[in-house]
Amino acid sequence: MPDKANSEGEIFFGSEKREYPRVPMNAPVRYRMLTKEESDKALGRFADNSNLLGQYEEAETVNVSKNGIAMYTNEELPAKSTVAVNMHISIPGIACNCKAIAEVIRRDKSDKDKYQYVVALKFIKIVHHNLKNYRFLDLNNLLDVNDPMA
Repeated sequence: MPDKANSEGEIFFGSEKREYPRVPMNAPVRYRMLTKEESDKALGRFADNSNLLGQYEEAETVNVSKNGIAMYTNEELPAKSTVAVNMHISIPGIACNCKAIAEVIRRDKSDKDKYQYVVALKFIKIVHHNLKNYRFLDLNNLLDVNDPMA
């Protein structure tokens, strides 16, 4: 007999116990490490963050959560550094472009040939998202995935 969750088309997350469960996602990411001055300015209340990613590096997401992302990269981003990221989040039925300021919280060696590192980023500030077309949804709700097995 098929699993009820799978037969109804739900996503199965296994035994995820984190406060903010991760959703596996393979999507391109544009990012740039910010200087201390750029970071302070970008986090200001009335910051103009439209040009933060004029120059950028490319990476690829490993997973995404309400609190941040993990991404593959070839750049050795130091822990506690601040980066600007731009990505396209695609979850069945909804797609969203998102620009955020994030802090590097962890960097590990990658097991993929194409990339040297896996970097974990914690969102500090969501600068832009285009979920305005979805009346009853914002970015926090989109990424607030609950584990049905918890």
